[in-house]
Amino acid sequence: MTKIFKSALLVATAAASFAAIPALADSSVLVVDFDQVFQNSAAAKSGTQQLRAKYDSQLSARRTAFQTAAQAYNTQVESAKKVAKPGTPIPAATQTALQQAGERAQAAEQSLQDIQQEVNQVAAYVRQQIIEHAGPVAEQIRAERKAAIVMSKDATLASDPAGDVTTTLVQRLDAAFPTPSIVPPQQGAAPAGTAPAPATKATQGR
Repeated sequence: MTKIFKSALLVATAAASFAAIPALADSSVLVVDFDQVFQNSAAAKSGTQQLRAKYDSQLSARRTAFQTAAQAYNTQVESAKKVAKPGTPIPAATQTALQQAGERAQAAEQSLQDIQQEVNQVAAYVRQQIIEHAGPVAEQIRAERKAAIVMSKDATLASDPAGDVTTTLVQRLDAAFPTPSIVPPQQGAAPAGTAPAPATKATQGR
């Protein structure tokens, strides 16, 4: 779980940064190590703690259920091998038991995959929030330093350590955004604070 936040910025962000390099050859450039932001910021640590509190027990239970179901299926396979005879069908009861064990193993595996996918989606939402809140902080630092741009360190081949503002960004981000949400908004839901559209009367034809 602690590795969830050790990822780079979105590919599009990195690509945009690369594209800007030639035009900024003579301008000051600041960099941020987002691997460190996703690991050391208060928001990242809070997100990790919230994810562990919500999902660790569920993941453990579903892993155990899958392992138990897989072991039971393997046991049924071995039993079927023992009763199988050349040219003779496996007894119906053995076939039924084998099929049922296989279905239980598949169901347990799917259940584990579902919870793992949910964890990944929630972790991605936490990262998204961190990036969104880091943007204004980075802009503030850029303006103060009178730099041309703030880039992700992963989007550079080399950079001057003096231009690394990761520590400053993390400190300010911690103050501005210490706790992310781990409840992604529902697709199609209206943003918070958005009032519903007023009803309109149908225009009567003349």
